[in-house]
Amino acid sequence: MILTLGFVVVALLLLTVVVSAAGVHLERKRLLALADLLALEAADAVAEDRYFVPGAGRTATGVPLTDASVRAGVDGYLRDNPGAATAWDELAVLDASSPDGRSARVHLGAVVRPVLVSWVLAPWSDGIALQAESVARGS
Repeated sequence: MILTLGFVVVALLLLTVVVSAAGVHLERKRLLALADLLALEAADAVAEDRYFVPGAGRTATGVPLTDASVRAGVDGYLRDNPGAATAWDELAVLDASSPDGRSARVHLGAVVRPVLVSWVLAPWSDGIALQAESVARGS
Protein backbone atom coordinates (compact mmCIF):
# COMPACT_ATOMS: atom_id res chain seq x y z
CA MET A 1 0.00 0.00 0.00
CA ILE A 2 2.77 2.46 0.93
CA LEU A 3 4.75 1.51 -2.18
CA THR A 4 1.70 2.12 -4.37
CA LEU A 5 1.12 5.50 -2.76
CA GLY A 6 4.79 6.40 -3.35
CA PHE A 7 4.53 5.46 -7.02
CA VAL A 8 1.36 7.55 -7.41
CA VAL A 9 3.07 10.59 -5.86
CA VAL A 10 6.11 10.18 -8.13
CA ALA A 11 3.86 9.74 -11.17
CA LEU A 12 1.90 12.90 -10.33
CA LEU A 13 5.08 14.91 -9.86
CA LEU A 14 6.42 13.59 -13.16
CA LEU A 15 3.13 14.55 -14.79
CA THR A 16 3.41 18.13 -13.53
CA VAL A 17 6.94 18.39 -14.93
CA VAL A 18 5.97 16.99 -18.34
CA VAL A 19 2.86 19.18 -18.65
CA SER A 20 4.77 22.30 -17.65
CA ALA A 21 7.67 21.52 -20.00
CA ALA A 22 5.25 20.96 -22.88
CA GLY A 23 3.51 24.25 -22.07
CA VAL A 24 6.79 26.17 -22.08
CA HIS A 25 7.78 24.53 -25.38
CA LEU A 26 4.46 25.54 -26.97
CA GLU A 27 4.85 29.11 -25.72
CA ARG A 28 8.31 29.26 -27.26
CA LYS A 29 6.87 28.08 -30.57
CA ARG A 30 4.22 30.80 -30.35
CA LEU A 31 6.92 33.39 -29.62
CA LEU A 32 8.89 32.17 -32.64
CA ALA A 33 5.77 32.47 -34.81
CA LEU A 34 5.32 36.06 -33.61
CA ALA A 35 8.99 36.79 -34.36
CA ASP A 36 8.49 35.39 -37.88
CA LEU A 37 5.41 37.53 -38.37
CA LEU A 38 7.15 40.67 -37.11
CA ALA A 39 10.20 40.03 -39.30
CA LEU A 40 7.99 39.64 -42.37
CA GLU A 41 6.07 42.78 -41.48
CA ALA A 42 9.28 44.73 -40.96
CA ALA A 43 10.79 43.44 -44.23
CA ASP A 44 7.74 44.69 -46.10
CA ALA A 45 7.63 48.02 -44.29
CA VAL A 46 9.73 50.48 -46.24
CA ALA A 47 10.06 54.08 -45.18
CA GLU A 48 8.59 56.59 -47.63
CA ASP A 49 11.84 58.53 -47.89
CA ARG A 50 13.56 55.35 -49.16
CA TYR A 51 10.71 54.24 -51.45
CA PHE A 52 10.17 57.49 -53.33
CA VAL A 53 13.85 58.12 -54.08
CA PRO A 54 14.42 58.27 -57.86
CA GLY A 55 15.55 54.86 -59.08
CA ALA A 56 14.51 53.01 -55.90
CA GLY A 57 13.59 49.41 -56.54
CA ARG A 58 15.30 49.27 -59.93
CA THR A 59 18.45 47.74 -58.59
CA ALA A 60 18.91 44.01 -58.12
CA THR A 61 18.72 44.40 -54.35
CA GLY A 62 15.38 46.25 -54.29
CA VAL A 63 14.57 49.03 -51.86
CA PRO A 64 17.09 48.96 -48.99
CA LEU A 65 15.91 48.60 -45.40
CA THR A 66 17.22 50.59 -42.47
CA ASP A 67 17.32 49.80 -38.77
CA ALA A 68 14.82 52.59 -38.16
CA SER A 69 12.33 51.28 -40.75
CA VAL A 70 12.56 47.75 -39.33
CA ARG A 71 12.01 49.01 -35.79
CA ALA A 72 9.12 51.21 -36.94
CA GLY A 73 7.51 48.25 -38.72
CA VAL A 74 7.74 46.07 -35.61
CA ASP A 75 6.49 48.80 -33.28
CA GLY A 76 3.68 49.68 -35.69
CA TYR A 77 2.47 46.09 -35.89
CA LEU A 78 2.53 45.64 -32.11
CA ARG A 79 0.71 48.96 -31.66
CA ASP A 80 -1.97 48.09 -34.25
CA ASN A 81 -2.42 44.52 -32.93
CA PRO A 82 -2.27 44.68 -29.13
CA GLY A 83 -3.63 41.13 -28.81
CA ALA A 84 -0.46 39.72 -30.37
CA ALA A 85 1.58 40.39 -27.23
CA THR A 86 -0.91 39.57 -24.46
CA ALA A 87 0.00 35.88 -24.22
CA TRP A 88 3.32 36.51 -22.45
CA ASP A 89 4.49 38.31 -19.37
CA GLU A 90 7.09 40.96 -20.08
CA LEU A 91 7.27 40.64 -23.89
CA ALA A 92 10.16 42.75 -25.17
CA VAL A 93 11.66 43.45 -28.57
CA LEU A 94 15.33 42.85 -27.83
CA ASP A 95 16.52 43.76 -31.32
CA ALA A 96 14.89 44.92 -34.53
CA SER A 97 17.45 45.78 -37.16
CA SER A 98 18.60 45.26 -40.71
CA PRO A 99 22.06 43.71 -40.74
CA ASP A 100 22.62 44.02 -44.49
CA GLY A 101 20.01 46.48 -45.75
CA ARG A 102 18.01 43.70 -47.45
CA SER A 103 16.76 41.62 -44.53
CA ALA A 104 14.99 42.34 -41.26
CA ARG A 105 16.08 40.65 -38.03
CA VAL A 106 13.73 40.55 -35.05
CA HIS A 107 14.81 39.19 -31.66
CA LEU A 108 12.08 38.81 -29.02
CA GLY A 109 12.17 37.95 -25.34
CA ALA A 110 9.33 36.98 -23.02
CA VAL A 111 8.67 35.43 -19.63
CA VAL A 112 6.26 32.49 -19.25
CA ARG A 113 5.07 30.75 -16.13
CA PRO A 114 4.83 26.96 -15.76
CA VAL A 115 1.29 25.63 -16.15
CA LEU A 116 1.38 23.43 -13.06
CA VAL A 117 3.54 24.45 -10.13
CA SER A 118 4.58 21.84 -7.61
CA TRP A 119 7.48 21.75 -5.17
CA VAL A 120 9.55 20.19 -7.97
CA LEU A 121 8.97 23.25 -10.17
CA ALA A 122 9.14 25.83 -7.36
CA PRO A 123 12.50 27.29 -8.52
CA TRP A 124 10.81 28.32 -11.80
CA SER A 125 7.57 29.64 -10.31
CA ASP A 126 8.58 33.27 -11.01
CA GLY A 127 8.84 32.51 -14.73
CA ILE A 128 11.07 31.15 -17.44
CA ALA A 129 12.76 33.54 -19.86
CA LEU A 130 12.32 32.66 -23.53
CA GLN A 131 13.94 34.16 -26.61
CA ALA A 132 13.20 33.80 -30.30
CA GLU A 133 14.87 35.31 -33.34
CA SER A 134 13.73 35.46 -36.94
CA VAL A 135 15.11 36.92 -40.16
CA ALA A 136 13.07 37.81 -43.25
CA ARG A 137 14.25 39.22 -46.55
CA GLY A 138 12.30 41.98 -48.24
CA SER A 139 11.22 41.70 -51.83
